[in-house]
Amino acid sequence: MSKLAQTVTDEEPAKILILDDEHSIRWVLERTLTEAGYRTFTASDAPEARQLLRKHVVRLAFIDINLPGQDGLSFTREILKEYPSLLTIVMTGQSTMYNTVEAMKAGAFDYVAKPFNIDEIEELAKLALRVPQNSGGTSGIASVNAADDLLAGQSRIMRDLYKAIGRVAATDLTVLIQGESGTGKELIARSIHQHSLRSKQPFVAINCAAIPSELMESELFGHEKGAFTGATERKRGKLELASQGTLFLDEIGDMPMKLQSKLLRVLQEKQFERLGGHELINTNMRVIAATHQNLEKLINNSKFRQDLYYRLNVFPVNIAPLRERRDDIPILVEHFLQKGSKEMAVGQKTIEPAALGVLTRFVWPGNIRELENTVKSLMITNVTGTITLDSLPKNLLKTQTAVASEFNLTDLISDKLQQLVQDALELNSKNLLAEVLPQVERPLLTSLLNQTKWNQQRAARILGINRNTLRKKIDVLGLKKQNSNES
Repeated sequence: MSKLAQTVTDEEPAKILILDDEHSIRWVLERTLTEAGYRTFTASDAPEARQLLRKHVVRLAFIDINLPGQDGLSFTREILKEYPSLLTIVMTGQSTMYNTVEAMKAGAFDYVAKPFNIDEIEELAKLALRVPQNSGGTSGIASVNAADDLLAGQSRIMRDLYKAIGRVAATDLTVLIQGESGTGKELIARSIHQHSLRSKQPFVAINCAAIPSELMESELFGHEKGAFTGATERKRGKLELASQGTLFLDEIGDMPMKLQSKLLRVLQEKQFERLGGHELINTNMRVIAATHQNLEKLINNSKFRQDLYYRLNVFPVNIAPLRERRDDIPILVEHFLQKGSKEMAVGQKTIEPAALGVLTRFVWPGNIRELENTVKSLMITNVTGTITLDSLPKNLLKTQTAVASEFNLTDLISDKLQQLVQDALELNSKNLLAEVLPQVERPLLTSLLNQTKWNQQRAARILGINRNTLRKKIDVLGLKKQNSNES
């Protein structure tokens, strides 16, 4: 049988391999995928999987990372060299940045964390099998040590981010990272570099907002001796230092327009000159840019070049603010506690659940940077080994009551919600969402508006909608503020 050279016809079911050393996982996946109309084969280790691949034209393989003998990542790398059209989905019980990035670099189609949802598995299989057969792959990228992980978090948002890092690290594409200040844009850039073929070469960062505009050109391009007053010797610029490596342009939205045109030319021609010089210097750097600003808005205001934006925005990466991924806060707190114990002579610290709850519910306008600084401060100010609720800064405790009410609004209507769901089950409802939402929306909005004292801007922010949308809902539902005028 040729190595996946055949094309599976529309009439015969696609063949799927399940490789996992746990019998229960194999059984669940086999039953689920068979009922979905696929033909399945199961293996408990790499040698058994290889035999099945030689015998059958398998289109998709679910591969566990932790296998006896050979691990799933190295098996994926090897098998994709032999069967380049095979689609692989890597599975693991340890959803870390390292595992996700390495799976994508190994050439996996996707990555799924255990315990997984069966519907998610079916959807992944359906999505993967839509992909045309090809001989492309992303293997060949050197692995890095798991201890070198730079990012922390296991939310769906972060897992998708890790996948994006793994996919783009295997290429030389220019990357544009966008997100609020403090979300970790430089950490993402360093992770991309660390997992790329350029990982042994320099990672050179320059903050376009931190350097005065009159010095920026010299910092970027370098200068020759005598190029300007004070240039007493030749200086190599960031472009030259980053050659063969990665240049990280942080806060690119603050780069002066004059320099934007010069940078665009460097990106196009891969050449530049030092200030005061005539020698053309070749560069083979990879560029990663980041900004907290809306570059499209800057373009409309004639503050950023549109052609440079298109050059930079080849592979866009957007990082969500911390308030949109609160599930990551306990993991980040633990990460910073471990990091702080190594960096500061304060010993190992723990945090009590009540204090961790406050940190988790706080909005963190400064995002991860603010959270890390807060944890470090708490480690220093707490003389005991445990960070308690009483030791938290007043600004966190002051907002605790308001924040708690914002995130427990559903408790106020839980009885109503449970009754609606129960009625829907008894009536065998076929559109529960459409039936429940209108009945839940009124008490939810009423409770929220009353608790926020009809501050519509604040209420809209909590709901994740704009104020105009909230006003329309208020009008449609006929909600009225009692005993006073609307804000």
